[in-house]
Amino acid sequence: MLKAKEIPMHDVRRTEVPAPESITSGLDAVVDGWIGKWHSRRVHSTRLWETAGQCQEQYVSTIRDLHENALRSQLHEAHRRVRRLGNRWADEFDQQLPIVVGAARKALGIEPYRTQIMGALALSKGSLTEMATGEGKTLTIALAAAIAGWSGRPVHIITANDYLASRDAINLGNFYELCGLSVASVTADMNPQQRRSAYQASVVYCTGKELVADFLRDRILLGDLAQPARRSVERLKGELHHTHSVLRGLHVAFVDEADNQLIDEAVTPLIISRCEEDSSIDEAMTGADQLAASMLPGEDYELNERQREISLLPAGREKIAAWSAERQGLLSAPDWMGDLAIAALQARHFFLEGKQYVIIDDKIVIVDEFTGRQMPGRSWRLGLHQAVEAKEALEISTPSETLARLSFQRFYRLFRHLAGISGTAREAASEFWRVYRLPLIEVPRHKPNQRNDFRPKVFLHEGDKRDALVQEVLEMRQQGRPVLVGSRSVTASEQLAQRLQHVGVDCSVLNAARHDDEAQIIAMAGGDARVTIATNMAGRGTDILIGKSVVKAGGLHVILSEPHESARVDRQLMGRSGRQGDPGSSSVYTSLEDEISERYLPKPLRKIAYFLRSVNIFGANSLTLCIIRFGQRRAELQSLRRRLLVLKQDFEMSKRLMNSSIDRI
Repeated sequence: MLKAKEIPMHDVRRTEVPAPESITSGLDAVVDGWIGKWHSRRVHSTRLWETAGQCQEQYVSTIRDLHENALRSQLHEAHRRVRRLGNRWADEFDQQLPIVVGAARKALGIEPYRTQIMGALALSKGSLTEMATGEGKTLTIALAAAIAGWSGRPVHIITANDYLASRDAINLGNFYELCGLSVASVTADMNPQQRRSAYQASVVYCTGKELVADFLRDRILLGDLAQPARRSVERLKGELHHTHSVLRGLHVAFVDEADNQLIDEAVTPLIISRCEEDSSIDEAMTGADQLAASMLPGEDYELNERQREISLLPAGREKIAAWSAERQGLLSAPDWMGDLAIAALQARHFFLEGKQYVIIDDKIVIVDEFTGRQMPGRSWRLGLHQAVEAKEALEISTPSETLARLSFQRFYRLFRHLAGISGTAREAASEFWRVYRLPLIEVPRHKPNQRNDFRPKVFLHEGDKRDALVQEVLEMRQQGRPVLVGSRSVTASEQLAQRLQHVGVDCSVLNAARHDDEAQIIAMAGGDARVTIATNMAGRGTDILIGKSVVKAGGLHVILSEPHESARVDRQLMGRSGRQGDPGSSSVYTSLEDEISERYLPKPLRKIAYFLRSVNIFGANSLTLCIIRFGQRRAELQSLRRRLLVLKQDFEMSKRLMNSSIDRI
């Protein structure tokens, strides 16, 4: 007799993947947007707040004083009831939540706040939950994950990086054990056997990149058997014994820092590839780099800074044709060399060390421009990676052949139950609804926000901005307050550190080139008069704790040295200060020489902004700031178009490759 886990229909239910709906467009998208706003009305947040209060009252009156044996007995009964519901596990969520709150208090010594209970309720409804930075999102997700795990379906919790995945799985282990569940984490350094074992846990913590990569590897491995129904037929025929896939289905996903994972990370799809031999690539890329070095902008090619595109002019094409005429083989093909020359020019103008990448052990390591973190193992497509290596005079890597490709948007839409939580979700609420069907629920703060956000300071030149920023750091240190300075790139953070050290200020630097001691640097960032310079790595995941003396001095002061391409990222970094009712403050510095201004502001608006700052009339600062925010909005819209284009290409490719088991999802 077959065991339950071997029953064919059980395998179908466990691993089948529903086909996601297409994205609305045109007038349908407008109507759909209004539907999203209707589902995100304040009344829904109010109702959940009332339900959270009722859950808290029930916990206090019936659960809080239970003996451990009685608590375990009730947890076991709740587990049994939810498991019978299967995919409908959320139907009794509010009835079972008080007992899970009791488990958190018993196992962790932490009594969840009403705000955290409300956040867990919102996650159970499949919502995009906005919960202020520092309000305890990690425990909120765990409360929801425990009840979802009781259903017997796999629960994936998506975190920002491997460190957080490992940390949360370890720190919450006792809580899940008390609830009768197993927990594990999946990190980049694990082999297939370790991954397969980890994915057997009830609750799995991992990054989105690792989960998508494992999903694609499974599809490649299974081939035609990726379809559960076909796999069941083969099993019944006795011709299928072990698939060796690592995942056990996509059912429930709770995404921490949802705006980063579902929005920022979704700009490029994840690709599984393999190297293909090409003996001519070294000579071709070296030649393309030499060609690029000999070309002049405006004469041989045109630059599009905003789109990061290069267009060859007739003179440039003639130069490439003359170069190719003197070569043999593939190098004599001017069209091919023209494409490589364009890649080489893009590498020279738009891909800079310390910003888009760092060099470690003579290898190019891509840096995530939104988080400031390294992305080892990733490479740019269409010869761009090799062009950057040629520019840096490094060994040229072998080009790769694409085996499987999937956008993050499409992948997350495969889950039966998807929910996300973030401190900065409101700005992208319409996109979350349009792409993921997630309505917005806003959770109030546990304690009133005491952070003082100073008026942004606008400067004409970059040098003036840096001088004023250094002066503000000195003033805050004299008050005994710690300072966290956010920068956009590795290079900018290093330059600012040198400037501060020149005036006698010791500081810690956290960026993609100095990431090994991240947890320690963040843990010390709240010390008296401490100065920390960081890229967006400091914006998510870990708390900056401050002592009583710092509280008396005014709390942590955050300085944004330059606006990011998304206002969400700015607000995320500012949210490091004033957590859980602590005092704090923030400042924003910007200049008309910043990238956001030079790249995204039309020339007429830039001239107006320069004039306003030059004459320094009343209201000039506010008007200039409005112009800069317009540029930031243009950057956000461009990123949105890129993400929707990636999703559209994914669907179009799926239609063209209907016979491929990898793409037929």
